[in-house]
Amino acid sequence: MVVSLALVLALVEAILRLADPIGQNHEVEFDRYRQEALRYAWDGLPAARLGSVDLDGMLYHHKPSLDIDFGSYRLRTNSLGYRGPEISKPKPAGTFRILVIGDSVAYGTGVNDEVTFLRRWESELNAAGKQRFEVINTGHPMYDSTQELALLRDEGLALQPDLVLLVYVVNDIEPTRDVVESALLGKVSPPSETLPDPGDFWTRAADLCAPILPSTAKLLRLQSDPALRMLSTMPKGTEYVPELFGKGPRGWPRSQRAVLDMKALCAKANVPFFLLDHTLPALRALPGFCEQNQIPYFLFRFSSDELARPIRNSLMDSHSNAAGHEVLLGKLRAIAAHLPLPR
Repeated sequence: MVVSLALVLALVEAILRLADPIGQNHEVEFDRYRQEALRYAWDGLPAARLGSVDLDGMLYHHKPSLDIDFGSYRLRTNSLGYRGPEISKPKPAGTFRILVIGDSVAYGTGVNDEVTFLRRWESELNAAGKQRFEVINTGHPMYDSTQELALLRDEGLALQPDLVLLVYVVNDIEPTRDVVESALLGKVSPPSETLPDPGDFWTRAADLCAPILPSTAKLLRLQSDPALRMLSTMPKGTEYVPELFGKGPRGWPRSQRAVLDMKALCAKANVPFFLLDHTLPALRALPGFCEQNQIPYFLFRFSSDELARPIRNSLMDSHSNAAGHEVLLGKLRAIAAHLPLPR
């Protein structure tokens, strides 16, 4: 029985490594993305000057004119470092330019640019033939509201957009700036931001397997929901609300300030600004914040029925696949009817 079990486990490990049914390629591709696609604000700085990095600025940015095949998808950037076709400065006459700010959801992790909901929307807008449209995708994986504000301020508005859309996700309140600050300067986050994980059968089994069966360990961990594990240590009936747990109590106020600054910058430039709420799990305070501050708000997250469909890249990569981007495109079509677009 022991020998048979060992053989079965070895077979499972081999299948997981060779066929990759759970999407371990995502980890490899994301490492390559960070190493090959990005330029960082601290590149080339000696250790003594790391403290001069503007933690509220654009901490990293895509390199311009990239063409990288990551395996599951290809990344091409234009001369400005944005995903998508070349765009000119200044804006061509007769062009309605839409600037989209966001993280990996807007960027489209795991699919080619032509598959993303933003590029398909641009194609549909242009197919009508009444006006030339440009949809500029400035999405960068891991961006929070601080980086999004910096990009809008330092680069985005100079592109003379006629409309600015912010695709708002939970990353917006999970401060990337704090991760960078910790890595560069050794600053430690408050203990209150570390949610206790009590573990369960699946995590303990994964820990046992990890030294010799790492792929099997990853499969086992996927059988358990970390949010549910953490909630099991809290009073009965507690729900996970991102702005109240972990980095939320600090990240949410920062995000609010950044979004208000985005609104103010757009108002000063006389550019309409809209927020698309794709928070999963839902940021309960976001709709009220937008209403209170007169920020046009649209629900843009997946419904429970949509999440039950195969709309993810893989078990390990929760970003939208082609089917997921089709769903997002449908939502954007409905929202577009309420946007100030040329008709």
